[in-house]
Amino acid sequence: MKTISVSEAGTLAEKFRYHVGLSQSEPINAKMLIRKLNITLVYRPLSENSFGISCRSGEKRFMLINSKSTRGRQHFTIAHELYHLFFDESPVPHMCCGGPATGEEKNANRFASALLMPREGILSGISRDEIAAHDVKIATVLRLEQLFGVSHSTLLIRLKDVGLISLTRYDELDSIPVKETAREWGYDSALYESGNEGVVIGDFGEKARGLFESGKISEGHYHELMNILYGSAGEDN
Repeated sequence: MKTISVSEAGTLAEKFRYHVGLSQSEPINAKMLIRKLNITLVYRPLSENSFGISCRSGEKRFMLINSKSTRGRQHFTIAHELYHLFFDESPVPHMCCGGPATGEEKNANRFASALLMPREGILSGISRDEIAAHDVKIATVLRLEQLFGVSHSTLLIRLKDVGLISLTRYDELDSIPVKETAREWGYDSALYESGNEGVVIGDFGEKARGLFESGKISEGHYHELMNILYGSAGEDN
């Protein structure tokens, strides 16, 4: 199992963006991308240290994302799981948990970071003076994490990895209370909060309905399946 470098992860992410019809700088709408890739995704509460689960069988791919995570973390987990679903050499059911990342977990993290925050997109959002001084301002940091839909810590790691901020500046920026600061700068704090519980993306409901109407499952079984998967929240539109 080879650990890919930040640069190699960037190249892999660029190829993936090209494959799915995205430019090398635009932000990703995770839910739209999941629909485009025909992946079934379910948001459900999981344990505190479990961010998501993915598995694949042939061309069928599935994700379960922790709705108790912040939306920014959910976005990163989706991109992380895309690596496992499309590039992991061992396609076994996989759970993304907290803690130090090694091997394919580190690869998936680097891929997710490069996919969500492409170098071109990052550079286009930072002034020349900030780049030259390796001193990205808090206003720029907040704007970029809102633009790319990622958590504060995720963006700071990306800026550090591509050499745009020093470790000292990373520590300074990481110490700020991000939700309160985002509000002070006029941003919605929803990115830093949990959400999406009960949302389902994919055609599970359509397939279940087809089985019921064709007589392959009973009405009771159909309602049981729908209740287990969708609960009372229904499908995201």
